[in-house]
Amino acid sequence: MKKRPEAFPLRSRQSGIVLFVALILLLILSLIGVTAARMETVEERMARNDDNHQIGTEAAEAALRAAEGGILSGIYSNFSANANGLYTFNTSAGNSSVPANWSTTAGAALPAYSGPSLSAVQLAQAPQTVIESLPAVAVPGESISSQQYASPTPPVTVYRVTASAVGADGTSTTTLQSIFR
Repeated sequence: MKKRPEAFPLRSRQSGIVLFVALILLLILSLIGVTAARMETVEERMARNDDNHQIGTEAAEAALRAAEGGILSGIYSNFSANANGLYTFNTSAGNSSVPANWSTTAGAALPAYSGPSLSAVQLAQAPQTVIESLPAVAVPGESISSQQYASPTPPVTVYRVTASAVGADGTSTTTLQSIFR
């Protein structure tokens, strides 16, 4: 008698290794995807911080140049009062009369920024400026002493201008300084 083929053959012994390998591969791909998404977020944050710092630097540069223009035009002249952002170098102490933390000075007391409009940038706060009158100096190659030359060159007044600006979201501060005569 011949055996008749069965409609349903016996099940082979499978242990589910394919399912296990597929789950491990899915886990690895998910981790790679999450890591890539996090890297994009970090790069976006770095770009935003760089842009914010650049905005603060541009605002401080604009305030610095506006203060220098104010010195040239004669707007800022009362340095002897040592107030309102205008200070005189203290020669007896050999240091500046500028307060150690001039950012705590009332913003209205500091020389107001009067340059081109920065409204398109939308800064967190207006740039602040401190101008310090330094001791007069001789022009390079000249002398202010009457002993050396028949007609001495008059000394030149020198100013130290410090401008500070905060970026668009208030997380970065840029401080620039120039010596101006």
